[in-house]
Amino acid sequence: MSVARDISRGMPIEIGKINKSLTQLWEQEGDQLVKASLVNFAVYSEASDALTYNTNLMAEITREHACRVILLAANPLAQKRRIQAWISAHCHVAGGGTREVCSEQIAFLLEGAGPETMRNVLFSHLDSDLPLYLWWQGPFKGSLDAQLWRWVDRFLFDSGSWRDPAGQMQILRESVAAARSRIVLCDLNWRRLIYLRLAIAQMFDQPWAAEKLRSIQEVSIVFHPEYQTTAVLLVAWIAKQLGWELTQRLDSEFTFTGSSASGPVRVILQAVPGEWISQVHIAFGQGTFDLGWSGKFLECCWSDYQGVKQLLPAGGTTVADLVNEELARGGEHVTYLRALDLAERLWG
Repeated sequence: MSVARDISRGMPIEIGKINKSLTQLWEQEGDQLVKASLVNFAVYSEASDALTYNTNLMAEITREHACRVILLAANPLAQKRRIQAWISAHCHVAGGGTREVCSEQIAFLLEGAGPETMRNVLFSHLDSDLPLYLWWQGPFKGSLDAQLWRWVDRFLFDSGSWRDPAGQMQILRESVAAARSRIVLCDLNWRRLIYLRLAIAQMFDQPWAAEKLRSIQEVSIVFHPEYQTTAVLLVAWIAKQLGWELTQRLDSEFTFTGSSASGPVRVILQAVPGEWISQVHIAFGQGTFDLGWSGKFLECCWSDYQGVKQLLPAGGTTVADLVNEELARGGEHVTYLRALDLAERLWG
């Protein structure tokens, strides 16, 4: 087990010897460690602490999702061009067994290198039999490498961190279109809303509740000041699901009309420190629906049906929780793409 402890800290390795060294490592360990991998999971970041942060993050994520981890920490503005590499492994005891299941990790520090170098380094170290998931941390600084898109199966990003979401999404759309890629877009900001969306949809499952949707007059959403893009995505989802059309857009207020609404619907956003989305209030012609985030639960209730109240799970709130949710669910995110068309206009 001493080798496992050594590689957990990261062993410096020459670029040309990475795959050979990994093969030798697993042969050395025999039955003590079992290598497992379902996907290539690459993470690109230009943050100064990217390698340390993402290594710790992958230690959590690989508890649930075995993969070949490829960390790409870049400093494109460095004066001297240099590439460094390390190999390590994330090992976890599976179930009640005694053997450890391990996901191997290859980490690169790319200094003074351009997109082509990043692409070549990534492609040279993929497990070729597995799909490629790429998580891009931070904003895009220009059109993304067209050749890169042809290899990526799922592209993870977080629109919640963007200060110019409309502009960033335009870069992403144009890059994908130029490459003629069928890549699946996986927005962690959309994943933040999964339990909220499920809770709201579930509360309108009953015929008497669904009938109320036609009499919605106002929707009020309270969100954390740092997560306005998240609140807007929720608005876009509600509007698209109910067939509303945008008629007016202000900074924190929108007006919609639609065949499923008896009149104009006013949507108000309010920034208050708290959870991503701490409250959703829907006012009808008669009565209201309220959702409040309290601890680990979402509390849902009706003003005119006092006996109908539910506590539903709020889900995890860490970055690892979001990524684990995304990796577990799959799919092409058709509902997200529909909501995104409207969200881009609301963000604009």
